[in-house]
Amino acid sequence: MALINCVFNSKYLGYDTQVNVILPENKDPQKFDEDRDYQFQVLYLLHGLGDDCNGWIRGTSIERYAQEHCLAVVMPTGENSFYVNGKNGKRYFSYMTEELPKKMAKWFPISSKPEDTFIAGLSMGGYGTAKIGLTYPERFAAMGIFSAAVMPDKLGEAKDSFEQEMVDATRRNAFGELPYDPENLPVYLMEELVRNGRKIPPIYHYEGKQDFLLDMNREFAQLCKSNNVDLTYEEWDGVHDWKFWDTAIEKALNAFPLKNRVLYKD
Repeated sequence: MALINCVFNSKYLGYDTQVNVILPENKDPQKFDEDRDYQFQVLYLLHGLGDDCNGWIRGTSIERYAQEHCLAVVMPTGENSFYVNGKNGKRYFSYMTEELPKKMAKWFPISSKPEDTFIAGLSMGGYGTAKIGLTYPERFAAMGIFSAAVMPDKLGEAKDSFEQEMVDATRRNAFGELPYDPENLPVYLMEELVRNGRKIPPIYHYEGKQDFLLDMNREFAQLCKSNNVDLTYEEWDGVHDWKFWDTAIEKALNAFPLKNRVLYKD
């Protein structure tokens, strides 16, 4: 695998940021003609609270999975932003949805077509996936949300394993005080799409039975099902850790409508 670390200045954030990019190499199990104009399907993969663009690489076998599926993977640093335009002035939602995809498409051989674009994330990144994917559902072929803080307005009810004071401060920086803006609530976004007859891409939603966010994930899944959303919800034994997320991302990639090959443009 080619693993590329990019450091660049973001006009939306106002400072330098980092993104890691995985690109499949021309070797088994994927071989392709490098003399032709080619590109890859792409997965935007979001980290959780307290992590950065290196988390998925250090915690899982994402490089191996990407090579097996002939898939480019873009892993941005999201700080502790919840990937929203925060009350603290950091414009992470605009960066993620407007700036980052354009830069990646210009700099790397990745497709910009919705049928070739996927998004997934864990915990805070699972929330970010739901927020982005349900705001711009026409951009994605499928979504994966794992152990997700999918109802941020109910995080105070969860008996979490993080330092509660740090979590609360992070939430205030991102969302402000309760009640949160409706456009930052995935349930509201999902119900608005259904109400307006807009198509929602398939969602692959995985949760550990011993995870402290289990209740909110079950509630979100039930709301999706009651609204006839194309949702695959699965639980298995697991907590809020990399062992669970490694299994989850492998399972999601096997379920996504991936072509598992290079895409020739000619």
